[in-house]
Amino acid sequence: MLYSAAGGVAQITLNRPDRLNASNRALSQGLTAAFTRAAVDPQVRVVLLAGAGRAFCAGADLQVLDEISAGPDAAHSGSNGLRYDGITRLEKPVVAAIRGACAGIGLALACAADIRIAAEDAVFVAPFVKLGLPAEGGLAWLLSHAMGPGNAAELLLSARRMGAGEALAKGLVAHVLPVEGFGSAMLAYAQDLASGAPASFAAIKKQIFQAATHDFATAQDHAATLALTMLQGHDFREAVAARREGRVPAFAPIAGRFDPPVSEG
Repeated sequence: MLYSAAGGVAQITLNRPDRLNASNRALSQGLTAAFTRAAVDPQVRVVLLAGAGRAFCAGADLQVLDEISAGPDAAHSGSNGLRYDGITRLEKPVVAAIRGACAGIGLALACAADIRIAAEDAVFVAPFVKLGLPAEGGLAWLLSHAMGPGNAAELLLSARRMGAGEALAKGLVAHVLPVEGFGSAMLAYAQDLASGAPASFAAIKKQIFQAATHDFATAQDHAATLALTMLQGHDFREAVAARREGRVPAFAPIAGRFDPPVSEG
């Protein structure tokens, strides 16, 4: 796992390019450690998640599948205990930069991010029906909310390959960018995103996630309650002052937490 942080952006890179960044225990543990580090760093406002080389993540490593087939307790899950729900609840935006293969566990990981941006060579696959398994890591829920239940069902039940253009048309990704210069473009995007107020990021992420269970009236009431608090906060007053004075606002940093892996057993 590669980790670096600068300019408000933590870059987390899956680093098994010779295996198309296929997930194994070491990669999952490294990913958990990297997200924990980004969560508690008050200078990190945005997390940029990518894969080294020509793929995002090709799914579970064959060795992991062999271990699970020998006995599920051997690996505890294909994700080796990685908490995808922890990524969704992280108070900082997570942007998945997707090149090449994004399959299985890798697709679940990408869908746990708040924003997905694909290179033109990205390919999305949910192979679970070919393995006799359910959708991993809450993927059925995540895909249903990203693409709608019908599109999610078609992708999950067919196990077919979906290209970047179709993923854009169906709402799975927000943008599709050229392969050339993709990494630089994604870093620039994340850095621009990091100019926002951390407290607003945390509040809006929670609002979006709760939209699945809140009706519109409840969502309105929740927004009004948040606004009453945040209108009295530092960030709003600082934003207004900065706009009046023609300068960049100095928003308050925020440090959160990343849920640890599920316990074994």
